[in-house]
Amino acid sequence: MQPAMRDNQLTKEEIDALLGSENEGVLSTNGEDGYPYGAPINYVYMDGRILFHGRKVGEKVGNIRRDPRACFTVVDSQGFEICGDEANNVTTVYRSVVIRGKCRFVEDEADKTQMLRALVKATVPEKADQLLRPEIVKAAEVYEIVPESVTGKYHRPKAGNPVVKKD
Repeated sequence: MQPAMRDNQLTKEEIDALLGSENEGVLSTNGEDGYPYGAPINYVYMDGRILFHGRKVGEKVGNIRRDPRACFTVVDSQGFEICGDEANNVTTVYRSVVIRGKCRFVEDEADKTQMLRALVKATVPEKADQLLRPEIVKAAEVYEIVPESVTGKYHRPKAGNPVVKKD
């Protein structure tokens, strides 16, 4: 294990808090051509699960159907710590979570409806009270990432070092 990972691990509670407070991450799948394919997605962290939706066709879906192994990454970048006077004495202040596991299709209509409602509430709360018509739920593809490993790490600024916030 890298020293930064060993010394700066997020706790389970911190991982849960980060996953619950964000709604965007990058899903990496194994491409047909052998190259990794990373796609930004909206997600919901619900009952300890990562759930997301998408179309029924496309590169991401094709990759999942062929090989369900995936990596999902969430980063909360909080700015840059100035560590000294030289231009290269700058480092990112962040929290991140990396989940490795397998994607599976969610078939249960009640689960799909619950996930889609939670996603709408997280991304466009003003639409949260609108009903999801059954045909919309039926047309949506909903996926769950079944974790095999979950890690989280952070870099917090040292006392006295200034942090430049991103715009």
